[in-house]
Amino acid sequence: MKKILIFLVSLNLIHCKKETTEHATPQVKYEKKAPENQISNEDIKYFEFKPDSISNVNLKGFNVISSFYYHGNKFVTGNYAPLDGKIVKPDSETDYGKRLLVLNNKNEVIFKGRGSGDTFQYWPKFYRNKSNDKVIIVCQMAFEYFFGGEAFLLENNKVRYIGNLDIESDDMEKSLTDIINIEEANNDIIFSFKSDSLLLKPGSDDILIPNNNVRYIYNNSQLTMKR
Repeated sequence: MKKILIFLVSLNLIHCKKETTEHATPQVKYEKKAPENQISNEDIKYFEFKPDSISNVNLKGFNVISSFYYHGNKFVTGNYAPLDGKIVKPDSETDYGKRLLVLNNKNEVIFKGRGSGDTFQYWPKFYRNKSNDKVIIVCQMAFEYFFGGEAFLLENNKVRYIGNLDIESDDMEKSLTDIINIEEANNDIIFSFKSDSLLLKPGSDDILIPNNNVRYIYNNSQLTMKR
């Protein structure tokens, strides 16, 4: 009798354990899903885009070379016309030549870049990313040869001058804007270059260097070159 009782108890325990196992809530490993469209600083890549080109920009005394429309503002390059071959205001002996102007929807100048002197070419390229509203503008400069570019930052509808990228590819057929790569990491805006060799101070010193992670870093309103 004792053996029968032990056997029945054992069967009951096995049956209960089986039921518990079959109906138990499965263990699930949860991973926090990142919000859609959220990109970390390390992943912010800039790509070139072309804003609408416009032709109805008229500024007294200013020769318009190129003009583009983006988010309510006009981005215009050109130069203030000299009078009888002489520099006139707002130009000066140290600030003249082709430059970037930004106009609001009332055609008022809200930003005026510094003049680029006697440059033949001053052509803007525009870059943005998929994470924030920042836009980088790089104005390629050239005489008979390319010699770097001026960089600007559009953020919160305000334009700031980043600085001069005094660098080019060692390939005379390629310009700075052909080889530039722009990204953002830890609040730094980083300009790097897709070229095995680079020319520093092109057109003046022409210093040829290997591209061992040469880059310009913009942080806290300061542009620094690292090599």
